[in-house]
Parts: sequence; C-alpha cells; structure tokens
Amino acid sequence: MRSMFYKVLFLFCLFNCVSLSVFGEKTEGNFFPYGVASGDPTTNSVILWSRIESSMPAINVQYEVALDPEFKKPVASGIVSTSPEIDYTLKKEVEGLQPAKIYYYRWSWNGHFSPIGRTKTLPLKAEKIRIAIASCQHYGAGFYTAYKYMLQDNPDFIIHLGDWIYEFPVYGTVCARPDPVGIAGDLATYRAKHRLYRTDPDLQEALRNFPLFAIWDDHEVQNDYAGRALSFYNPDRMKAAYQAFFEYLPIRQQKEWKLYRSFKIGNLLECFLTDGRQYREEDIWHPAVHAPVEAMMQASAPGRSMLGSEQRNWLIDSLKSSHAQWKFIASGDMMMDIKLEGKPINLDQWDGFAWERNEILKAIRDNQIRNVVVLSGDTHVFSFGKLLLDGEQIASEIGTAGISSPAGKIEGKEKILKENPHILFNDTEHRGYVLIDISPSGCSGYFYGISTVLHKEGERILLKEIHIPSHF
Repeated sequence: MRSMFYKVLFLFCLFNCVSLSVFGEKTEGNFFPYGVASGDPTTNSVILWSRIESSMPAINVQYEVALDPEFKKPVASGIVSTSPEIDYTLKKEVEGLQPAKIYYYRWSWNGHFSPIGRTKTLPLKAEKIRIAIASCQHYGAGFYTAYKYMLQDNPDFIIHLGDWIYEFPVYGTVCARPDPVGIAGDLATYRAKHRLYRTDPDLQEALRNFPLFAIWDDHEVQNDYAGRALSFYNPDRMKAAYQAFFEYLPIRQQKEWKLYRSFKIGNLLECFLTDGRQYREEDIWHPAVHAPVEAMMQASAPGRSMLGSEQRNWLIDSLKSSHAQWKFIASGDMMMDIKLEGKPINLDQWDGFAWERNEILKAIRDNQIRNVVVLSGDTHVFSFGKLLLDGEQIASEIGTAGISSPAGKIEGKEKILKENPHILFNDTEHRGYVLIDISPSGCSGYFYGISTVLHKEGERILLKEIHIPSHF
C-alpha cells in the first residue's frame, strides 16, 4: 500500500512538472520567468533587476556579478530580500565596478538560477558610442520584433522614451495577441501589465544583453494625463502606476517619484532624461488634436509648463554647464512644432507648451550651446528635422516610431509636410526603432522599420540614414 502511495505521488509530481509547494513556495521550474535586466549604468555601478515567482511572506535571493559568463571571475555578490509588498521584484545597485567593462550577472534561490545577464559600465572617455532608441510598445498591437534586430546591432545601451506599457488592452481594431489584464487602474493591474509585457521573448533578450535608460510618457498611467491634474483628481491611480514602474524598471530610485536625471560619457556625450508628465499643467483641450483657437492661445501662454520650473531650470542650467561635445535631450513627446494651416495639430506635444519650449531654445541659442539633439517618442512615426526659433535652427530632433503601437491613418500628411519644411524625414507606415552612432565628427542615425509586427516574422528595413555633423 505504501509503495502504491509513492508511485502515485511520483506520477503526480512528474505530471505537474515539479509543481508541489515546498514551505509555501511555488516550484514550477522557472522561478525567473520575466528574465533579467540592467539599467542606469555609471562608470562604476549599475542597477540589476529581476522578479522571482514566490508565495512566501519574504524571500532572500542571491545575486552574483562576474567578468565571465561562467562566473569563474566573480567581482560582487550578495543577498536581496523581496516580498509581496514590492511584488517579488528584485533590484540591486552594484557599485565598485570598473569603467567600460562588460559584466555578467545572475540571480539564484535554493539552486534555481535566472538567465545570465550581460551589462556594461559607462566609459570615462570614448571616441564612439552606439545607442538604440525605442518607444511605444503596446502588447496587443504587435510583437516586439524590433528588439530582435537590436541584438544584431550590439548597441552600448538602449534608451526607452516612454509608453513602456499601455493601460488599455486593445489598440483600435488591431489585436495581434490577447491582453488578459484588461484596463489597468490600480496597483495590482499595473503590476500585471508589467508582468505581461515582460513575457515577450525579444524584449527579454534585449534587456538581458544591454543596459537600459528609461523614462515614462502617458500610458504608463493614463492616456494624455497631466500630473498636476491627476495628482488632485486621482492620486491613488497615479501613485500605483508610478510604484509599479519603479518596481519593474531597472532604474535608480530617487526621492519621491523623481525620474529626470542625466548620464555622461566623458566629453563625448551628456544625455538629459526628462519627465514630461509628472509636473505637467492640466490639459487645455481633450483630446489634444483639432483644438479651437481659444485653446491654442492658452497653449502658448507665458509660464505654461510641461516640465515644471525646477526641472526646466535643471535642464537649462545643465545644458549651459555641460562640457560634452554632444548634448542629447530625451523627451517623451515631440518637440518640433507641427502645424496645419498655421495651427498646431496636437497640444499634448510640445506645441501645447510653446512658451517653455521657446525658453529652452532661447537658452541654447543665447549661450551658444552646440550639438543639441532631441530624442523623442510618443508619435508612433519616424521623424527627423530641425528645431527652429525665429526661423533659425537651434537643435536637431530624431523621433522614433513605436516598437509596436500603430500610427493610424494620418489625414492630409502631404499637406502637413509641405507646411512644415523643417521636418526633413517622416515615415508613418512602419513600426521600429532608431540606431545612432555618435562620434566627435558627427552623429549618424539609422531608421529601421519592421515590415509587420502582426506576426513574429517581420523583416527589418532601413528606411533612412541621416548624418548630423558636429559644430565645434
């Protein structure tokens, strides 16, 4: 009788792929199903991330860092405690590293190991840097095939410009894959969104191999939201979305929910990562397109701010004091003005904050700050052009299309481009990403579209190659 009992027990375990509970812990084989990631590297530190599947009230997980993928040359290790209070996410800033070094890392618990991650610290100086920029990755709208091709490009790091998740499940009539979470509105559903999006294998592989710098835009919380308004009308929702974002992204925690920050690579590049949502003034027209004249007048009112005065002053002062040859501004929204019949098309972009945009451009012009490039997302289309002030080019802008989010049909595209000659390149048909090579002599940008994101077999297409010469 006893032998029969053990036979039944053995078959049960085999059938369920070791799904028994041990001391309250789920043991379903893969304890780290959302992969690993690293982010916010400096010359001597990096943030490591993962999440462990658990049902314990608290669990201690080990991390290891080494110079080789076999972990025969260890450089750091330790224990990180996690619990349901942070949804079993794992984050650790590893310090004391060497500049411009490739490191390998992994997490483990009770003999179960995560995938092995690869990361890289920033160099003290460099003659060349390669970055990939991404934005707008709606899960239901398509597959993240672009990340597969990023792996082939081997960038030094990825900059994500926002809309890492979307709070709603279906984008119009496009549905490439189901989103069982539905609409996110509280902490549990925002966390569930992040977990769902992290199941994409191409995203996992890119994050496993390259460090990430990330900012948010609107859909991490709610479409077209303004932080100053939402913090009054629905502070619980905004707090829940921000908490989930910081839990699931490998970014350095700052005071409260501060997101804006910068990083520097010697005298070659300084990049300013901005937050265009948390401190943004209330919408003056919703939806933001085809606003009446009264709303357009309010959009250009003196003092109207997307960044808030503290962040705006930080950005301007940092641009003025920077000794880097190239100054990049990472923005969740397009900064170039786009008008139709002399009127701004979309007041949710920087056109809805014209005074503040001009203050930034004036500071660049008046202080003779050279080689400023704005990196922007949000529009779901590729773009490249000139940032103008009183008809004079002050900076350049590179805008990336969405990883998967569709652009939809744009009425009057030819007329829009004709009325906005400062837009030198535009593609509305493709999803994809932009690769940028930065050197002392110039920046070269490669706009890569994906033939389709509705299935996994999309092909990469080089849509446009641009070059921005350096002005010493």
